[in-house]
Amino acid sequence: MTSITKKRARRKARERKVDGDRGTPRTIGPVRFGPLPGYLGYQIRQAQAAIFRDLAATTATLNLTPGEYGLLSLVDANPGISQIDLAQVYGLDKSTLSLAVTRLHKRGLVRRTRSADDGRYYGLWLTPSGARLLAGARAHVEAQEKAMDHVLRSGERSQMLDMLARISRVFNR
Repeated sequence: MTSITKKRARRKARERKVDGDRGTPRTIGPVRFGPLPGYLGYQIRQAQAAIFRDLAATTATLNLTPGEYGLLSLVDANPGISQIDLAQVYGLDKSTLSLAVTRLHKRGLVRRTRSADDGRYYGLWLTPSGARLLAGARAHVEAQEKAMDHVLRSGERSQMLDMLARISRVFNR
């Protein structure tokens, strides 16, 4: 092997080295996405992932996850809502939702009160601490919404909301 060939072989070996942090091969050159960019589902998921990462970073400063923000928002808008109704809204099983509600309850953000109509069920209400935390988080969420509005042209927000709602209805049947 000539010295030039050896140098090329060493360089190629370095380019193929595995990234120690993730255990995945490094990407060399531009990635081709094939038909993915033309798929609505792919673009919606990419947008959702970017928004969710940004929201998670923002709400983490408040020790709150985006999912917990959603739960607190629903409890705020529906005082006394049952965990069963919340589970149906989210399309989750009751035990999964129960864990999240229990965490919020232990943190003093929601209170659970047995239903006067049916003692098997609990109604949920925000505590004053939960209301304060939600107000702080909502300010972050509304700032994020404004940032998204800056990307959209006049009228596109309402069009996008309508289009996404129609897509959701088709797949949530």
